[in-house]
Amino acid sequence: MSTLPAAYDGTFERTADGGVIRFERHLPFPVRDVWAAITDPARLADWWLPFDADVSVDLREGGEMVFAGRGEEPMTITCTILRVEPPMLLEHTHVDAASLMRWELEPVDSGCVLRLSHFVTDPATAIERCYVVGLHASLARLVPCLEGRPVEWDWEAFAVAQAQYALAGLAPAPDAQGDDV
Repeated sequence: MSTLPAAYDGTFERTADGGVIRFERHLPFPVRDVWAAITDPARLADWWLPFDADVSVDLREGGEMVFAGRGEEPMTITCTILRVEPPMLLEHTHVDAASLMRWELEPVDSGCVLRLSHFVTDPATAIERCYVVGLHASLARLVPCLEGRPVEWDWEAFAVAQAQYALAGLAPAPDAQGDDV
């Protein structure tokens, strides 16, 4: 495994149950602002997905987060909220069966620390589907969103990140997926 440049901070740890992808970001924003960005439907729509979507969030245990894509080939992603402890913890399912995501926020003097963990049951599928790269690309859009200036999804930056993570064995090489990336 190669060492990644500091800008590519996603990690993947294999576990007895599969694996966990982790990101830790120190954000110069208060916990309440970051909490809103990860739980408010309008805010999520600004940074989370690589496609335009109508987002709804029923922010309670057992509630659903629904991402209904708009466009020529719309898709709908539904996640079930497993744990919610505002404004510090959100845990929900993922599109892949039996995998889940945990968002943890910790206040610090300079803002907050966001710890994002994606627990997967099938490491090979997570790597093949570029989960580390997708999370990296989404998180790159979070700060501009928090600053009030959302940015479009950048497929060129995605390809660069994919190439970097591929060197560490955390994604397939960009050319390995053909024209999809």
